Amino acid sequence: MNTAPDRPAPRTVAVLGAGVIGLSWTALFLAHGLRVRVHSRRADARATVTAALERMAPGLPGGGRDPHRLTRLLEIEPDLERAVRDADAVQENLPDDLELKRDLFRRVGAAAPPAALLLSSTSRLLPDAMGAAMADPGRVVVGHPLNPPHVVPLVEVLGGSRTDPATVEACAAFYRSVGRTPVVLRRPVPRFVANRIQAAVLRESVHLVEEGVVTMAELDTVVSRGLGVRWAAVGPFEAFHLGGGEGGLRRWLAAAGPGMDGAWRDLGRPRMTARTIEHLADAADQTYGKDGYAHRAAARDARQNAVLEALARAGAPGDGPDGTATGERPSMKHTETTETTETAETAEVAENGAAAEAGRDTVDFWFDPLCPWAWITSRWITEVAALRPLTVRWHEMSLALLNSGTEMSEQRRRMLDAYWGPIRVVAATRHAHGDEAVGRLYTALGGRLHAPDGIFAPVRDATADTWQQVMAESMAGVGAVVEAALRDAGLPAALAEEADSERWDDALRASHARVPSDGLRRELIGVPAVSVNGRAAHFGPVLSEIPTGERALRLWDALHTLATDPAFFELKRCSDRPEPRTVR
Repeated sequence: MNTAPDRPAPRTVAVLGAGVIGLSWTALFLAHGLRVRVHSRRADARATVTAALERMAPGLPGGGRDPHRLTRLLEIEPDLERAVRDADAVQENLPDDLELKRDLFRRVGAAAPPAALLLSSTSRLLPDAMGAAMADPGRVVVGHPLNPPHVVPLVEVLGGSRTDPATVEACAAFYRSVGRTPVVLRRPVPRFVANRIQAAVLRESVHLVEEGVVTMAELDTVVSRGLGVRWAAVGPFEAFHLGGGEGGLRRWLAAAGPGMDGAWRDLGRPRMTARTIEHLADAADQTYGKDGYAHRAAARDARQNAVLEALARAGAPGDGPDGTATGERPSMKHTETTETTETAETAEVAENGAAAEAGRDTVDFWFDPLCPWAWITSRWITEVAALRPLTVRWHEMSLALLNSGTEMSEQRRRMLDAYWGPIRVVAATRHAHGDEAVGRLYTALGGRLHAPDGIFAPVRDATADTWQQVMAESMAGVGAVVEAALRDAGLPAALAEEADSERWDDALRASHARVPSDGLRRELIGVPAVSVNGRAAHFGPVLSEIPTGERALRLWDALHTLATDPAFFELKRCSDRPEPRTVR
């Protein structure tokens, strides 16, 4: 058994192989601020990786990333020994050819630092076999993901018979630091756990389609709208445990268990002959089309991220630091008011903490696109994100919804009624195109609304007595701005039609309810609302102009110090606000 040396948190990762899995790992590691050195001998390796980052960046958890910024930490190294020489972790992703991997790890073991984590994405080979030619075979650990690993959190971790348990734990800790959920297998089993379950489901799926019971599309619907929804919330054992009512799994097994032998005997045993393979391939071409892989993959990633985000808000099982459930969570109460009963830490908070430990901060930013104060703060935090390892996630907050039910002048009410349209379009954009598109749309909207030549420019010159009237007059141009901003952001023009649709109002209430409050009664004041690394959100900072460069960083350092100190509660100022001054 090897003795695991002390290891600092990995900062440099060597990714071996630029196939589908290797590219996905690369995107994830870069998004978490790690320096990634991709080993590939392909002549077009850099172009391949760059294209993959552009395709995967919008689907990265937490709202997507700018692919061009990700490449700042990327290296391409065709020489294996140079690729791993100073790496803190190595993630291998070559084809599952035992002799190939055995020779690869022999070379990696000789060239990589003694403390480097040596991980394999293999879906079926065992660590003892892959490390057999190494001086210390116990260094190889399986880190088997589900495709795509930049979205799906699960990683199955398995050490060899001579692997120090501390090494296995270090590997699990590494995966947790990049937002994954590692499950350490207690003993080796061919093809590991997830693939065995997947194989069982696939076998019966093939049988049912081949027997003509359902089409391929209908089978997908049965799983995605039925079993998949159930299993996303609870695993199969807990599902049956709950199916037993108050008596739990014991009661369910007593009633249904004796009949399971017969049910298992009735399961199909299809043969994967050439005819079966051709039939399934033809059905897939007809069902999904032969082209459009990038579009379908992006849509899959967006849907999977939406499921994970919803589970995080609800406190899903498997969100503890060791991949286990952390107990029941209070449900969120979505009402017409701004109160909520959600007080527990969620998996998203845990992911924020892991990112912060890895040197990357996360800011959750709630905005209404028509608010000039939120716009100024948003451009400041965007400036900071360009200078520091910082991820910004954009969230909707509707000032119209926030102020509904309060007394106000008729003129102000008419003005706030016009606020509904743009924020509903933002909510519809998130639903259809994901978090990254929300950031693009907000930037496009804000530039046309709040820049010196934007439609709200006359408001800054209005007097205290006339500004509401001038604002109301300016609001007449908001519909055209929304349409132009959608074009600027590369989004479908049809989204503008959602401005009058009340069906997005529940999504807005849900966004309000997700503002973290550290268990206190939530009273939302307005936008901007900012949360740093998942901690309680604060109103502001409210800025009168956009700081840049070192000034922007000094303000960020001050906010970070306050927002991450558990003793800090709030900071207020007694004065009339100055008029906002936007500079870009």
